[in-house]
Amino acid sequence: MLSTTERLRYDTTAATRQDSFLAGRMVLRGLASQLTGVPPAQVQLIAVCSDCGGAHGRPEVMGSSLHVSLSHGAGVVVAAASWDSMIGVDIEAPDERPERIEAIGELTGHPSIEHWSRVEAVLKADGRGLRVDPSRVSVEEVGGRLMGRVDDAPVRYDVSEVQLAEGVRVSVAIAA
Repeated sequence: MLSTTERLRYDTTAATRQDSFLAGRMVLRGLASQLTGVPPAQVQLIAVCSDCGGAHGRPEVMGSSLHVSLSHGAGVVVAAASWDSMIGVDIEAPDERPERIEAIGELTGHPSIEHWSRVEAVLKADGRGLRVDPSRVSVEEVGGRLMGRVDDAPVRYDVSEVQLAEGVRVSVAIAA
């Protein structure tokens, strides 16, 4: 079911990541199929990097207003979709190595996997991803809800969380 462009990306992906890439495309096609009624084999996914034009940017469902996001990690692929708003999803494995937690703290000001997952989800929903300095993302509890934002953008994001397995964190951010 891969397009020619996706097949090229698959072929040039490191062998250790090919299965994850393929699983991501299949999960995303399945989700888009369920929501649009288009058979999975006919769902056309495109990804174009806004910096270089390469086929490694944010995934989109061609010919649809469905917003999608995809994340790989912890041996799992997760996808999220919304008809109404930009959406971002991130999955993080339970990795409490001191050097990783320290690096997260340096990048975000908050040394935790939980915070990192929230930040990545917001950046994906924002559409700019890690082209934005993660320290510019704030996530705070407001009225019992987690709300995120990038400091230069007017959009606020509702942030939700799911724990799939022991320590595996999934954060979803959707424009409020």
